[in-house]
Amino acid sequence: MAPNAHPPQITSASSVKEILYEGDYYDVTNFIKQHPGGSIIEFYVEHGQDATHAVQQFHQRSSKKVKVMMQSFPKREATDRQVVLGTEKLKRHRALTEDFNTLYLELEKEGMFKPSYLHNIYRILEAIAIGYLGYLLIFSQFYTVKLLGCLLLALGQSRTGWMMHEAGHNSMTGNPKVDKVLHKIICGTGVGMSSTWWQKGHNRHHAMPQRLHRDIDLDTLPLIATNVAIVGEREKGSFLLQNQIYFYLTIDTLLAAFAWQLYLHPRHVIKHRDYLQALALFGHYYLLLYHCGFLPWLISTWALSIFMFAHFALSHTFLPLSEEITHWVEYSLLHTADIEQRPWCNWWMGYLNYQVEHHLFPTMPNFRHPQIKDRVRALAEKHGLKYYVFSYTDAIYRSFKNLRDVSQQLKES
Repeated sequence: MAPNAHPPQITSASSVKEILYEGDYYDVTNFIKQHPGGSIIEFYVEHGQDATHAVQQFHQRSSKKVKVMMQSFPKREATDRQVVLGTEKLKRHRALTEDFNTLYLELEKEGMFKPSYLHNIYRILEAIAIGYLGYLLIFSQFYTVKLLGCLLLALGQSRTGWMMHEAGHNSMTGNPKVDKVLHKIICGTGVGMSSTWWQKGHNRHHAMPQRLHRDIDLDTLPLIATNVAIVGEREKGSFLLQNQIYFYLTIDTLLAAFAWQLYLHPRHVIKHRDYLQALALFGHYYLLLYHCGFLPWLISTWALSIFMFAHFALSHTFLPLSEEITHWVEYSLLHTADIEQRPWCNWWMGYLNYQVEHHLFPTMPNFRHPQIKDRVRALAEKHGLKYYVFSYTDAIYRSFKNLRDVSQQLKES
């Protein structure tokens, strides 16, 4: 099909599916099912929704390959952008694009996307040391020491959780093939999860954070509701949702962890016959359940679920939802937040307290985010956009207040 073969009509009923990339619409109708990232590409077939930065940042480490692939698709000039977005919104988006690209190229030139092998080795050894100390303590005759051992096992697993997140974004070694293997091993052995199942959902979250009907992290029913907009009429009377502030860290997180570890993730691995992931999952339960025992495994899994889910919630759940087309930069600045930009929190949250920077540049090694935060803040200020930074305690307060407020709204509806 030759370029410009498609008429510039805006119709959702059309069988042609296109994405807007660097000023042109590319026909990806026949490519969607082959897309390695899955259905996430369909988020960007809505006319006016610019996929340029999503493609640029998701595929930052394979940009040359992506450009060659894009050239193989039929394309046409995006002459209908102004009709869809409106003059003012289009003008704002173009200005954001120009300044974001300038910042991105500067950071790339400065080597901010290069991983550090010494940093990775340190984090791996640290996680092993914490986990091994916990393993030793659980065999103590004193119950308080046993409990401390279980908590250290959970902490060691959480450290691997931060690392598997890095590998999932190809920012651990910078080599996508190596990171894919490391992701499977660390995710399976460290936290008992399937890397491919996790990555598929996590990429959908990154594509459009806090976007209604797009962000998978909003799909928390029937246990939790972080916004009334996600609750249907049938769920409004749910006892769990109306009292979620009490169940959130006591029951909900453990149930979610069990659903993931004992059902969804093993089923996914078996279905796709991924033997490396299966071996990694077996290693997790062999080390933690068989060698440590059922009770230490249960307590450490419970503590891990509380730690991980509670921290994931701090940077998103109480922020506003988006229901319309917006810009990559606006998704990151208006719908994510940084937490306590200090060294202790950097360690405690594995540098994922810099969620704004992470969402803008998902393939950048997380430990580099403190070095770029001031320039990201300057970008936000130049365009009159908020740059959310909350203290650790304030973020916790806002998360629980949001859960309480949503429950109250459901009781009154």
